[in-house]
Amino acid sequence: LTTHVLSAGATGSGKSVSAMDIVEEALMKKKSVVVFDPTAQWTGFLSPCRDKKMLSHYSKFGMKPEDARPFRGMIFEVTDPKVEIDLREYIRPGEITIFTLNKLTTSQFDTAVRNIIDLIFKQGWEESPELQLIVVFDEVHRLLEKYGGKGGYVALERACREFRKWGIGLIMISQVLSDFKEAVKGNVLTEIQLNTKLLNDIKRAKEKYGEEYAKRITREEVGVGMIQNPRYNRGKPYWVAFRPLLHSPHKIPNKELELYK
Repeated sequence: LTTHVLSAGATGSGKSVSAMDIVEEALMKKKSVVVFDPTAQWTGFLSPCRDKKMLSHYSKFGMKPEDARPFRGMIFEVTDPKVEIDLREYIRPGEITIFTLNKLTTSQFDTAVRNIIDLIFKQGWEESPELQLIVVFDEVHRLLEKYGGKGGYVALERACREFRKWGIGLIMISQVLSDFKEAVKGNVLTEIQLNTKLLNDIKRAKEKYGEEYAKRITREEVGVGMIQNPRYNRGKPYWVAFRPLLHSPHKIPNKELELYK
């Protein structure tokens, strides 16, 4: 994970669930996770899954309803894009820290991402061959200029190049993959592509892996996608059905959020 992950797909395709699955597994292996969440959906990590549709898929994966569980963690609301956060304070094995950014505008979100990445660079990390921290950025397509961003993706590109030496892994979630691959210049080794109708992403899959892969990503069901890392399977993608979540897939109610604040 220190070589980073980018998960992409259309709205409702399951791209966030694919990333959440990875985070759940990392937390169960006592890794520390920090999420910058412009949707507040990640707050559901602190509640067990009670979603009937999600629970109905448990048996297909050898899971039982009693496996549903919350995870240990904290929630902070960010209303100032120039917030001061020392991520070293949140290296807490097996715990997730969620910073909700849903009160920020698109331009403020862009500013916040740039600011957060700049702060990480200034915080004097020691080099580490081990994974120290996973940092999740959701909705990163908002950082692209065509969606109103003003350079946040340049900060992400720098993060992808440099964070590995400190044992910091990035997980980024986007509606588009092709635009972002240019921006991060090949510094993301694990790509997850779920169902999409975006022509550039389909064309890219065809050129890279062949026509059959390109056709499949336009018709796979929710939660099924291809995952590729050049170190595995001779560089060819695997087709993966991502398991249902153990935690709640929904943001926790506002009353509960007030308690965390």
